[in-house]
Amino acid sequence: MKILQFGKAYPPANLGGVEVVIQLLTEGLNDSNIVCDALGVNDKAEYKEETYKNGIIYKSKLIIKKFSTLFSLQVIQILRKIQNNYDILHVHSPDPMAAIALFLTRPKVPIVLHWHSDILRQKFFLFFYTPLLKWMMKRSSVIIATSPNYIKGSKLLNSFKDKCQVVPIGINIQKSDFKIEENRFLFLKEKNIIFSLGRLAYYKGFEYLIQAATLLPEDSIVVIAGEGEEREKLEKIIKNNKLEHKVILPGKITDAEKDFLFKNAKIFALSSIFKTEAYAIVQVEALSYGLPIVSTKIPGSGVDWVNLDNLTGITVEIMNAVELGQAINKIINDKELYKAFSKNAFNRYKNELTRDIMIYKTVSIYKNILHVYTKKN
Repeated sequence: MKILQFGKAYPPANLGGVEVVIQLLTEGLNDSNIVCDALGVNDKAEYKEETYKNGIIYKSKLIIKKFSTLFSLQVIQILRKIQNNYDILHVHSPDPMAAIALFLTRPKVPIVLHWHSDILRQKFFLFFYTPLLKWMMKRSSVIIATSPNYIKGSKLLNSFKDKCQVVPIGINIQKSDFKIEENRFLFLKEKNIIFSLGRLAYYKGFEYLIQAATLLPEDSIVVIAGEGEEREKLEKIIKNNKLEHKVILPGKITDAEKDFLFKNAKIFALSSIFKTEAYAIVQVEALSYGLPIVSTKIPGSGVDWVNLDNLTGITVEIMNAVELGQAINKIINDKELYKAFSKNAFNRYKNELTRDIMIYKTVSIYKNILHVYTKKN
């Protein structure tokens, strides 16, 4: 069996949730002795080729980035040249460039479409992209969704629900013995750390988590790690509410610092407010550390499927700082509840959300497709 993962980019370029999944699948399949290559667009105007075990990673030359899409003519040329060398093309969406390339090259092999999220913001661009997207959905043998919630909440997925199968995103956490004296968060060790991690973006709802800090006891501190365009706005909210002693925005953190914060935090908080947050892989990281989660119920999103209410943590309504604060306090103040959530969190990760489980389910889909394809041909 030989597979091609085809998507927007490959880490470390344009590192988002989709790119992380492409890397997890590429490395996981090769680790399982299934040859898997990856094709994406470089974040620079140059061609690059890398390897991982038996797999080749093709990074085509970037022309321009527009509408959150990396456009490349070279990616079409590469796809046309290599596409029929594979048993299956595993295509990651949303990615208009991949859809254009597939439409122009018309591969003969089966396609698996991995649906990470709907396009929500670029309404004008979506008008032109939707026909291509529908063509790709019709052409696909299977459409993978990351949670049952997303299938229910997506009009497009609902119209192809007979093709949909759920494969949750799973990760393998490489926990190392980092030298903790090298990180800047040692002074927080005696505090109740409420940890949040992500790009400081409009859909993350960090302003509500900051406001929730007003309800937390003085021995609690909210750490929101990450960088982004909302930093200035969030700093103003912290200053206006005189919360400099209770909320910190440390910016980007090292792997050692992230490990320290996950290990020493009391709770992981996810305050996202829009369906742009389709799954939140960072929640799976928190579960792997046995960390209870307080997250939001975003209509149509898989966020509250990952964090199960009253099992691995508490889910609250979006844009509600009071509910966020109350949920955090409830877990902090109830030791037995905290222990139960912590145990359930790790068990959910171990039993359902590891990379190996994701690889096993994906390979099962591949095998079923190839079985049907072989019988037809």
